[in-house]
Amino acid sequence: MSIPPGTTEKGSGLTSGDEKQDVADEVKRLVRERAEDLQTEIEILREENAELRQIATVYASVPVGLCLLGTDTRYLHVNQRFAEMDGFAIEEHIGRRVRELVPDLADVAEELARTVVEKGRPVLDIEIRGETPAQPGVQRYWNESWRPVTNNQGDIVAISIVAEDITDRKCAEDALRESEERLTAFMDNTPAVAWMKDEQGRHVYLNRSYESRFNLRFKDWRGKTDFELWPLPVAERFWENDRTVLREGRVIEVVEEAPDLEGDTTYWWNFKFPFHDASGKKYVGGIGIDVTGWKRAEAALQESEEKYRNLVELAPEPVAVHCQGTIVYVNPPCIALFGAEKREDLIGRPTLQFVHPDDHEVVRGRIRQMMNAGTTVPRIAERFVKLDGQVIYVEVAATPIIYENLLSVMVLFRDITERRRAEEALMRHTEELIQLNRQLEEADREANLYLDILTHDIGNTENVSNLYADLLIETLDGEAAGYVKKLQCSIRKSIEILGTVSTIRRIHRAKTGLKPTDLGAAVRGAIENYPNNIVLHNGVHCLVRADDLLPVVFNNLIGNAVKFGGPDVTIAVRVREDDGFVRVSVEDTGPGVPNGEKQEIFHLHETKKRGVGKGLGLYLVQILVERYGGTIWVEDRVPGHPEEGAAFRFTLKTAT
Repeated sequence: MSIPPGTTEKGSGLTSGDEKQDVADEVKRLVRERAEDLQTEIEILREENAELRQIATVYASVPVGLCLLGTDTRYLHVNQRFAEMDGFAIEEHIGRRVRELVPDLADVAEELARTVVEKGRPVLDIEIRGETPAQPGVQRYWNESWRPVTNNQGDIVAISIVAEDITDRKCAEDALRESEERLTAFMDNTPAVAWMKDEQGRHVYLNRSYESRFNLRFKDWRGKTDFELWPLPVAERFWENDRTVLREGRVIEVVEEAPDLEGDTTYWWNFKFPFHDASGKKYVGGIGIDVTGWKRAEAALQESEEKYRNLVELAPEPVAVHCQGTIVYVNPPCIALFGAEKREDLIGRPTLQFVHPDDHEVVRGRIRQMMNAGTTVPRIAERFVKLDGQVIYVEVAATPIIYENLLSVMVLFRDITERRRAEEALMRHTEELIQLNRQLEEADREANLYLDILTHDIGNTENVSNLYADLLIETLDGEAAGYVKKLQCSIRKSIEILGTVSTIRRIHRAKTGLKPTDLGAAVRGAIENYPNNIVLHNGVHCLVRADDLLPVVFNNLIGNAVKFGGPDVTIAVRVREDDGFVRVSVEDTGPGVPNGEKQEIFHLHETKKRGVGKGLGLYLVQILVERYGGTIWVEDRVPGHPEEGAAFRFTLKTAT
């Protein structure tokens, strides 16, 4: 063991003065050295503090979020930007776990911390999204890098996090992507073809319609020029128009031709426009619409218009076209109609100059109707005036058309002057006939009055004569009584004729229509006037279209058979329905009707072989049957044997 300077061994006496001085000097030296060491340490600490302050200043001012996180995900330190991202103050972070402050991000943070600690490697440039209390309900995005922090022994004691809020950039990228997707969807689904070329004419874009229309793939065309893809004349036209766009920096509209897959020429209505990218590089873009159908239709239309013009020129009817009140076209028949010698005599003149003043308003109204509705107006008669002032009647039809690219009216004329004069003469004649008809009706009423008086008075006279004949028969006998009976027979015949005439007048003057009528009842009503063994009926019942005069038919036919067949005659009435009609037959065993008289027996005022009279009964039957819509005729009851009796047959319509 050494003995420090200035000390004595144990048990020694007091030190000398020199030794004390040496001790004092040694102490001063030690104090001076320690002071120098302390000063050095102080300088080092001062420098370290300045550096820490500088680091703290930078730490607080950087535009990204910085965080020192414990391995247990407790916040050890955060800068202001990081605190703002979370929505808490810096002091509220320290010592608290991620799950306590931002639970929506906790699962990701804990997984990242575990990865960094277990693998000892940083996790760089990862994208994290979620919500924070700073903006609840808003999805935010961050780009983060997590690095391990180690001590002198190499142990991981913390995790350093650098976080950048990329929400705005992310939204902008999403918006840009959506915009590009919409543009791509629009361009790929538009029926128009679209393309882009650079300044050298190399293709840099083709839409799907372009690929489909020309059966190609963009990857095969990328970087190629029109001279590599199209026939030389086509490529030269394309390139010339492209250079015009690039040189003049404006949009051009041009129709270009291109061959299709079959080699046929197609026509494209192309809009070519210039643009440049962010670096200033120039491009030419184009959008094209296939107008091949339009061009062919246009050519066909021109051909059709030429044919139409020729057709109108050669038409026999006058045709004119007027536009905005002025005649712009007339065909040769129209020139002749208005008394002109050449077209120039009519072209350019006001339309209303040739319309009669009284018809001006009618013509103006028809023109307004066509212009407003765009439809043809019906044909009507109008009065027109020729160049020499002569008024003519024309039948006019008009329709709106496009003539030389202007809305116009085409008018078709038909000269009806002669017809109109004939109609006027016919109207005058009709008036005369109406007047004559009135006179005839008056005469008819007067004649009917006289006939009513005669029928009434003659009927009364004949009834009185018949009464006196009855009295004479009772008082006379022999030959005189026979003469009186013949006289009475003639009187009764006269009464019968008057009854028939009255019935005919009722038919002609009747105003009521037909109605369902019981045919069986009409037959039975006629049979009741005769003995049961004379008239036979098959008893068929049905409804027919007739009126209350139907029994007259059977009364006359049965009465006619009894009258001419004698007391031994037999009569059969047969009824049969057949497809909407009823067929009726009245057959008798009388003398029959000769073949030469079968057509004439129903005629009025024909004397018949069957007896004395004028044939009014059968004429009356014919009138009624035809009134009911049927037909009547006579046949032999036994075909080929007129002497075996007659069969009067007729049809009636079944009532529905």
